[in-house]
Order: sequence, then structure tokens, then C-alpha cells
Amino acid sequence: MKPKLLLLLSGLTLVLAADARANLAFVLAPAVQSGVGSNQVIFAAALTNASPTDALYLNDLQLSFNGGATNYLAAGTNLFFCNVPGILQAGETYTDIVFGVALNPAIPPGNYSGTATVRGGSDIFATSNLASQTFQVTLSPAALRLAVAGTNCVLSWPSPPAGFVLQQNSDLTGANWVTVTNTPAVSNGWNTVFFSPKGHNYFYRLTYP
Repeated sequence: MKPKLLLLLSGLTLVLAADARANLAFVLAPAVQSGVGSNQVIFAAALTNASPTDALYLNDLQLSFNGGATNYLAAGTNLFFCNVPGILQAGETYTDIVFGVALNPAIPPGNYSGTATVRGGSDIFATSNLASQTFQVTLSPAALRLAVAGTNCVLSWPSPPAGFVLQQNSDLTGANWVTVTNTPAVSNGWNTVFFSPKGHNYFYRLTYP
């Protein structure tokens, strides 16, 4: 009779483990974020323990990146534990920041994707994959802005992404675009170039190598 009892208990354990993995609802809000003008992109989510009776321990969060994202994205420094409680009681929902993605300053425009996986289970030692969500960081081509500051004109564009070059040309339809020699000042996530409008008749654009 003992072998049958052990088999029954083993089967019960497997069912409980499967239930624990199914109890976490993980929804990113939103799952797509813009990376322009920031060194780290923050993702918020709703984490819900769908079990009516059992607490759920959230012990870890892992990020994986796809394709070119592996060269330009990394897990942010403020990852999971600073914001998410270690345990969700039955029926409880956490809604706030869950993880951050750090951007390499040299990241070019494009769409970069990955997957966030919450790990845990029925105790503080559990490492089951509870739920996963895909996410995307989008970096559009930088937009060039023009403003007036006193007697000067100001051209500015976001940083990151890095690598954009400011060029000028006296003829919008011409091919003789020349790189502006003024070194941009970087402040609060923006590149800025000042110039005097007097005797100045140029068109400007941003190019990426």
C-alpha cells in the first residue's frame, strides 16, 4: 500500500505546482515604450494573484532580449525588488513600476524587443516561471527643434539616441550638406546648438551614419 500512497502524494505535489504557475496574471501597461530622450525606460505592470486562497511569492524577474536588442539593451539598475512586494496575498494586485531597461547611448533608431519573466511560487525559495510578457522599446528618428533665445537661435534634438549629426545647406534642394562644426551641449536629455541668425541663411537636418 505504501508505494500507492507515495504515488498519490507525488501527483498532488505536481498539481499544486502547476496551479501556482497559473495563478499569476502579468500585464504590462503599456508594453511598448519610447526610448527617445532617456537613458533608461521604465515599465509598469499589473501583477495579480488569481488564487482565492494561497499567497504567491515573487522572488525574481529576468529579462531576455531579441536580435539586435542584445547589443543595445540591458536590465536596468532599478529592477523589480525595489518596487514589487515579495509576496502577493490571495486575490491581491500590485500596479506600479516592475522593471527598467537601460539603453546603450550608441543605440540607433529602431524597434527593440524582449521578454520579462516573473519567477517564484509558494515560498521564498521557489524559482518557477510564473508568467511572462513581451515588451518593446522604440527609438524613432530624432526630431530637430528650432527656438529663439534672446538674440540667438537654438537647434535641439533628443539624446539618446546618440550618433546623429547636424548638417546645414544654403540650398534645400542641393546636395552640398555640410556638418555643423559647433559641438552640441547636452543637458536634460537634449543636444543643443546656438547660433546667431544675422547673415545666416541655412537649412538644417539630422543625419545618422
